[in-house]
Amino acid sequence: MYIVIVGGGKVGYHLTRALLNAKHEVFVIELDAERVDDLVGRFGNMAIRGDGSEPSILTAAGLTRADIFIATTSFDDANLVACQLAKHRFGVDRTIALMNNPENERLFDILGVDFTVSSTEILLAAIEEDLPAHSNVRILAIHGNRDVVGVEIPPGALVAGTSLGLVGLPEGTKLVAVIGRNGELKQLDDDTVFDVHDEVLGLTAVDQTEAFMEVFTSEE
Repeated sequence: MYIVIVGGGKVGYHLTRALLNAKHEVFVIELDAERVDDLVGRFGNMAIRGDGSEPSILTAAGLTRADIFIATTSFDDANLVACQLAKHRFGVDRTIALMNNPENERLFDILGVDFTVSSTEILLAAIEEDLPAHSNVRILAIHGNRDVVGVEIPPGALVAGTSLGLVGLPEGTKLVAVIGRNGELKQLDDDTVFDVHDEVLGLTAVDQTEAFMEVFTSEE
């Protein structure tokens, strides 16, 4: 997929690296010249200096062919305007915005941003990662009463050695990716086998998050 990201700060940088590692084509728009130079130095000619809410900059980034547009700046108004332009002027199918103030959630919803990610929830998820009871599970709440759940399959898990076609997922959940211990994405089909230390990423309804986690962490 071709993915355009506005904002090359910490969130944008790490998101870019992860998406490139997953073999996606990524282009970044960033106002700060030093950040642009750093991105180009690390990843190649895939960043431009400019305002992500300017149509001419979005055109230069090739937004007309983008599959996903992601706004990650620290300003909710800038993220919102950028997503509006991407959706309604350039026809991007899916827009995602970082939401820094949780009180703005309804506004993002009314104005048609497809998904919002709360920076507050990101911080809470980071804290949860340091708690022993949640050492193999990461949960990130997103817009639409859903969670993105990352689960590392522990030793002794019943699902280890089982193929995807034989695993029953809870209603309302979707398997997004399976990442092997070597960092490679596994192909998602009925023959995909889950191994210990694989990381499983899923999209769940909030009330099914615990059930999704249980599928991949329950032990004998």
